[in-house]
Amino acid sequence: MQKYPDLTGKKILITGATDGIGKELSRLFARTGASLILHGRSPERLAATMKSIRDESGNTDIQTSLADFASLRQVKAMACEIVQKENHLDLLVNNAGLFPKEKSITEDGFEQTLQVNYIAPFTLTQLLLPILGGQKPSRIVNLTSIGHRYVWPNIRGTHSRFFFGWVAYCRSKLLIIPATKELANRLTGANVTVNCIHPGVIQTKLTHMLPASWGVSVHYGATTVFNLAVCPKFEAVTGAYIEEFQIAKPSLFARSRSLQKRLWQSSLRWAGNSAAHVSKTPHEFG
Repeated sequence: MQKYPDLTGKKILITGATDGIGKELSRLFARTGASLILHGRSPERLAATMKSIRDESGNTDIQTSLADFASLRQVKAMACEIVQKENHLDLLVNNAGLFPKEKSITEDGFEQTLQVNYIAPFTLTQLLLPILGGQKPSRIVNLTSIGHRYVWPNIRGTHSRFFFGWVAYCRSKLLIIPATKELANRLTGANVTVNCIHPGVIQTKLTHMLPASWGVSVHYGATTVFNLAVCPKFEAVTGAYIEEFQIAKPSLFARSRSLQKRLWQSSLRWAGNSAAHVSKTPHEFG
């Protein structure tokens, strides 16, 4: 595989594109000649990111899309705008996420980490399905974490007072894996592959919240995602969990078929209720 394959004519949406892996990944894809849609929640940072990437790469086919993932109303509006403008997405990278410093409940009634890291990208993906696959293939790449191995799932919406940011983060990333597998099963024959990846423990994302200084660079993490998104060896792979550059076996919880089915129904309810503005009961991720 060439370092920067020619992706001219390909349409790529990257969420969380103004910082960290998302920004570096956007820089890599800009060099391929692809048409980019960069998502962020700050108009100023989005504009600055777009300008810097355009200036650096010479690629002027770059748009922006604004939405705060802590508001599913904004996620829905973002998706509707993209579907109205675009006929097809070749690649969706669900990268946006946060590592919480404290517990916070969103306007939709969800614990913020659960919503931003899991419910919002789930909702966005569901709403973008009309322009994914079909006559031309599409890939969906979801970013998860090796931290999923150290927690257990909780999707019952309990109202526990216990909150620890690292647990909330890892649990939200755990849910991405069974959801990826379930979506892959449901998209059989739709010309769409869906995979999730742990890009490495990134120095600026997780370790700055812990008493540690180890971790891989943002550039290295972005290259693992770039590789999954464009490498021919992953062309027919779907429903897989990748750790950096290799397919791996996730935790027992993440492989649970029962969890896949229960999570899917809960996720549709969470996304659907919020999209319809009828969610009244907080779903806390305890």
